[in-house]
Amino acid sequence: MLQTQIKIGQQLSLNRGEWDDIIDVPTIERQNKKGETITNYILPLVFNLDAKRVEAGDLLEYDAEESPSRFFNVKIQGGNNKAVYTCVELKKFEQLRKTFFGVTDKKTGNNALQGQFAELIDNSFSDLKNTELYETLNEVYQLREQSERCMYLLAQPKLTDAEKENLSEDEKQFLASVTLRPAERLILVVVQVVWSEKGWIIPVLFSQIEGYQTFLKRKFIGNGSSEATEEPVERLCYATGERSTDVGELDISNRYSLNKMFVTTTINYASGWECEGFHKNYQVAKETQSYLERGSKYLLDNYKTRIAGVDHCIIPQLFSRSEADVETTLLRLSRKSDLLFQYKVYQENALSIEDEETDNPYWITFLGFESDGNFFKTINVIKDVSRTHFDQLIHAFRRLNNDLKLLPGLNWSNIMSAGKEKTPLEFNLFTIYGLIPVRKDKEKKNIALNLFKQILEKRPIERDNIFLHFKELILCHRFERYGSYTNIYPNTVFDFAIRNAVFQYAAFLLILKQFNLLKPMDAPQVPEQEVVPIEQLPDYQQRIEQFFTKMQYREEHKALFYLGRALNVVAYKQYEKGYTTKPVLNKLNYNGMDKAAVLRLRKDLGEKTQQFGLHRMTEYSFRQFTEYFKFEGWDKLIKPAEALFIILSGYSFYSK
Repeated sequence: MLQTQIKIGQQLSLNRGEWDDIIDVPTIERQNKKGETITNYILPLVFNLDAKRVEAGDLLEYDAEESPSRFFNVKIQGGNNKAVYTCVELKKFEQLRKTFFGVTDKKTGNNALQGQFAELIDNSFSDLKNTELYETLNEVYQLREQSERCMYLLAQPKLTDAEKENLSEDEKQFLASVTLRPAERLILVVVQVVWSEKGWIIPVLFSQIEGYQTFLKRKFIGNGSSEATEEPVERLCYATGERSTDVGELDISNRYSLNKMFVTTTINYASGWECEGFHKNYQVAKETQSYLERGSKYLLDNYKTRIAGVDHCIIPQLFSRSEADVETTLLRLSRKSDLLFQYKVYQENALSIEDEETDNPYWITFLGFESDGNFFKTINVIKDVSRTHFDQLIHAFRRLNNDLKLLPGLNWSNIMSAGKEKTPLEFNLFTIYGLIPVRKDKEKKNIALNLFKQILEKRPIERDNIFLHFKELILCHRFERYGSYTNIYPNTVFDFAIRNAVFQYAAFLLILKQFNLLKPMDAPQVPEQEVVPIEQLPDYQQRIEQFFTKMQYREEHKALFYLGRALNVVAYKQYEKGYTTKPVLNKLNYNGMDKAAVLRLRKDLGEKTQQFGLHRMTEYSFRQFTEYFKFEGWDKLIKPAEALFIILSGYSFYSK
């Protein structure tokens, strides 16, 4: 992972400016809802120290390429960091108030005695107290009362007529300066200063004040210090394995970073290590650290996907000497990840990558995380996924999806559709995610995510667990427990819910079998019996035999399938007679069908057949059930949850 970040960082560092790492580029609107082109502006907020007032300067047109760097729109740091910003987006306007005037005490209501920028210089950069920067910050603080009012007007420009009448002339003028037309937007607010004592007769940007850029370098970039340094000593950089004279402790300023998962303060997560040794355990060359930060930002900004409802960062592991273009590799991976993990109709995307290949083999890590932008917590790692296996999974899902459309008795196209418009979907891991109930009260134990991790890492999966997930899904639909789960889409028609669940699970099992991921893989072998060629069977029976072959049903499966067919006949006869809830479905034990439950269902269906005169329609199914059902050792052949699944597959099988 580190090598990938470093390689990305190196590529991003070509022709990179000195301040690019700390500058934030806002997201802007190009058109409004009426289709009008939006003009974006920057508002100069002028602290006039001569007139002792705050003024709105002339609006400047915003340039997405130049404005953020020119006005030093520094990225906002979270956590306990002091506000030190002289240019912010309008929506982050509160940061300016904190920078120059501090935070009001919530308990006492007292104002801070100085702004957070000046406070930080006092505490951590005392050698800058003799600069014009520090002197200007203290002078600006004297305008706190006027500034608070103007900042309020800027944050809430829509005032009532009565409120406008109570404004002073200066405030009315300020409000008029920041009132925009419908197709105009304020993007940035940048602070300027007028102070003739310093020769600043016209407004001067804070970035031009002596001491400001020195502060930024020392605070955010890590150089520009005036302190004397010791004789440089060569040390080993643990990220690259190379020796350098600028190796020091890993110090990541951005809390939203892949590198923040490396523990440097919490000893509980680094047991056996000396506290004083952290700077050695995490020592990295300064240039490499820049590469790591740039690489992390690039990955988190551009290459994320959601797996089982959890954000994951896509990180390829290339050969150390590979000359592959990382950006091209990541772009392909991102598009392929969408095919496997996302809810999309992606025919065009699938076709566009059909022939995309690379000569550089790699492994993939999917790093699952939680973050609100102020912290980074790793909650899942799917590691060492081979590109070959990844590609094979994508193609296997697509091939099976196309094959099942042609298989009689499934109505696969209807199963794989969404909404009233019947929008066609593709069969992938996102589809599977909607089949594995994840309880709201146990979100941290994401069973779907654990299952996908096993699939991607090619680790065997307990066959019985798949049917337990199926049982839980059917119980959810049967008793409408949708409020208890985060990922199950409600289906008000129980028959359709059964059909979709049964056949999508059946398809999922075929995928797992194809990749030898089920354990135990093989059931007890039974001697082959002489069978009638399929082409000699009636059309209805041909469809069933094709289904058996595709789903790899054994004799015990066939017995339960035919019992499900008989259940279907009785249920629909009840529906025709006005029993819309199909009471016979209550004869099923939705927690699983053991041998006793299966035989009891056979008896109940026989009685219903007698009651409704359905002998002609159920006779064949009952005969097949009797032929295939094994009274001896039944419970060793098939578990109750799987038996429920097979019965419902027979119940849902389409028959003209």
